[in-house]
Amino acid sequence: MDLISIQSFDALPHNLRECLLDMASFLEVQRIIASTIIDLWSELYGNESSLCMNYLQELASHNLLQLLPLGRNDCDNGFYNELMVKQDNFLREFAINQCQTEPIFERKRLNLEIQENKFPNWCLNPEHPIFINASLLSISTDDSFSSGWGEMYCPNAEALVLNISSSNYALPNFIATMEKLKVVIIINHGLDPANVTNLSCLSSLPNLKRIRFEKVSINLLDIPYLQLMSLEKLSLWLCHVVETDNETEVDVSETLQSLQEIEIDYCYNLVDLPYWIYQVVSLKKLSVTNCNMLCRVLEAICDLRNLEVLRLSDCTSLIELPETIDKLSNLRFLDVSGGFQLKKLPLEIGNLQKLETISMKDCYRCELPDSVKHLENLEVKCDEETAFLWKRLKRKMKNLTITAEETEHNLNLLQLF
Repeated sequence: MDLISIQSFDALPHNLRECLLDMASFLEVQRIIASTIIDLWSELYGNESSLCMNYLQELASHNLLQLLPLGRNDCDNGFYNELMVKQDNFLREFAINQCQTEPIFERKRLNLEIQENKFPNWCLNPEHPIFINASLLSISTDDSFSSGWGEMYCPNAEALVLNISSSNYALPNFIATMEKLKVVIIINHGLDPANVTNLSCLSSLPNLKRIRFEKVSINLLDIPYLQLMSLEKLSLWLCHVVETDNETEVDVSETLQSLQEIEIDYCYNLVDLPYWIYQVVSLKKLSVTNCNMLCRVLEAICDLRNLEVLRLSDCTSLIELPETIDKLSNLRFLDVSGGFQLKKLPLEIGNLQKLETISMKDCYRCELPDSVKHLENLEVKCDEETAFLWKRLKRKMKNLTITAEETEHNLNLLQLF
C-alpha cells in the first residue's frame, strides 16, 4: 500500500474503516457484485441498503476500491446487481494484517484459508470443539477440498462468507449451531456451478435473514422445506437451477413467513419460477433479471398482494405479462427493460393506482393499452424508440414524465465470466 492510501485509511471515520476491513473476507483478484457486500453490511451494522451503498461510494471516493457499472447501472429500489466492486490486492492484504493483530480466537473477523485439505494448526484439536469468537467468519477452500470438517463452535458469528472452488461442496455441520447468524454468502469461484449439499444445516436458525448463492447448482424446491422462518432476502446469481416437480407440500406462508425479497439474476436455465414463490404473501420485491429462458410469469402472481417492486428486466424470452398483474394494488415499480419480445402490457394495467415508475428500455414492440391513461404522476424510463409510444399518450395522461436514454453496452460484464 502506498503512503497516500495508508493516510486515506487512517483518516476514515470508524464505520468506513470497519467496512474496509470486512473486504478481507473476499478473495483476491475478484470482482464482487455490490449486492453481495451490501447484504453483508446491512446485517452486520443494521443499516438500510442505501446507506451501505453510500459506504461503497465513499470508499471509492478515497480510492480504496473501484465501482464498475454493469449493463444499465440501475440502482433503483435497492437493486445493486448492476454494479461490481474491485479491490486492490495490496489493500486486501493490509486489511488481513489489521485483522491479525488480535489473538486468533478473539478476533472480530476471522479468515480461514484451507488449501488441499490442510487446515491451520490451530484448527487441529480433536479433543474439544474449537471456540471462535468472531462475528464475521470467512472460509476459503480450493478445488481439491473434500469437505472434511472438524468441530467448531461459533456462538457470536453473525455473518458467514464461504469462498468455494470445488465442484461438490457440503456445508459444514457446525453452521447449525450459529444461533446469531444473520447472513450466509456462498460464492463459487470454480469454472462451473458447484453442487452444494447439506443445506439442512441452515434450517431453523432463529436470526438468519439473508442467504446469497453465487454460481452454485440448486434445487429451488428445497428452500421452503428448510424452515427459514426469519429469512427476509434470498438471492441467486449465475446459478444453475435444477429442474424438478413444481409442487411443494409445505405451507410457504409459515415456513417463509418473513421473506420480503427474492433476487434471481443470470440463472440462464430458469424456464419457470417455482410455484411456491407465488405463495409467499409477505413478498415485497421480486427481481428476475437476465434469465434468458424465462418464458412466462404465472397468473398466480396476483396473490402477492404486498408486492411493491416487480423487476423482469433482460428476460429476452418473455412475450407477455399475466393480466392478473392489475391485482397488485401495492405495486410501485415495474421493470421490463430488455424485453424486446414483449408484445403488450396487461390490458388493465391502469388499475395500478400506486404505480410510480415503469422502466421499459428496448420494448419498442410493446403495445400500450388504453388503460395506461388512468395512471397519474407516472415516470417512464425507456429508450428513444419506446419513448415514441408514450409521447403519443402524453396529452391524455396527468403528469407523465418520460426519461429517454440510449442503450449502453458495458464490457465490464465480460470480466465476471
